[in-house]
Amino acid sequence: MKFSKRAEDTLTQLKLLEQRGLTVTDRAQALSLLENIGYYRLSAYTYPFREGEPREQFKSGTTLEQIIRIYDFDRELRLLVTDAIERAEIGIRARIVNQSCLHFNNPHWFMDGSHFHPKFNHSLFLKKLEGSLDIKYDRQTNMRIMPQDHPEAFIDHYYTKYGDPYLPPFWMSAEVLTLGSLSHFFQGIGNASVKKSIADPFGVPAKILAKWLHSIAHLRNVCAHHGRLWNRKFSISPPISRKHQGILHHPDRFEGHSVVLVDLLDVCSPGHSWRSRLEQLLARYPEVDHQAMGYIDNWKQEPFWQLT
Repeated sequence: MKFSKRAEDTLTQLKLLEQRGLTVTDRAQALSLLENIGYYRLSAYTYPFREGEPREQFKSGTTLEQIIRIYDFDRELRLLVTDAIERAEIGIRARIVNQSCLHFNNPHWFMDGSHFHPKFNHSLFLKKLEGSLDIKYDRQTNMRIMPQDHPEAFIDHYYTKYGDPYLPPFWMSAEVLTLGSLSHFFQGIGNASVKKSIADPFGVPAKILAKWLHSIAHLRNVCAHHGRLWNRKFSISPPISRKHQGILHHPDRFEGHSVVLVDLLDVCSPGHSWRSRLEQLLARYPEVDHQAMGYIDNWKQEPFWQLT
């Protein structure tokens, strides 16, 4: 079927919401919300308040304020998750750098493709890394042009003082890798003992940690694009490891990501308060449906969530 809907102005959008039974007490504020958030984005938070088929009518008594409360909760949740991912990413990057450089006794080991799994596209990885370092090519001479006045002072320092090898040591180069690239890089390392030494502190096999990193990178991208975390089924989710049997119930919901984030923070940020901060956020929004995020009844009483 060909898409035939047309764009409507915010006043028309507001009238449509009211026609479908939404109670709006402040129309000026409602118009401002539609202009600054958007009808389509807000609509994702209206589904629990709809009824009938095809769920277009609002349940009796539903107010715009109720919908905005869910929207605000989700926004705060993204900020909380972003904070956790930052600390986990930095901690994992440090472990990958430390363990690999010590094992190979070479700060430039990553430039040697023999250290990676045969399926890992090492040449493509180096090409992307060169782009992140602002290394360019002169097509006429087919020579690399090293960066000058790089915005990262440590990169600029390397090329000002050294420049040989043409890539900085791994503890510098790793700093410009995105979480997605870091995840792919870890999976591509061919040395099993190196990967094991990185994964062991987290109490899971390297294969599980690799999948955790992949799912967390996806979660970070959702947050970076201001995507919805509440009432979302994730297309990329963390696997249930042996240590999470009986703890992680719905890996494709936010609950799955929250369990993995806590596990990562327990190692990367000892003494963190992320568990309690999550529970405090949920307590400030008692109307939020926990089951829509994958949590079971009385989930906060489980020993995993009682740790401090």
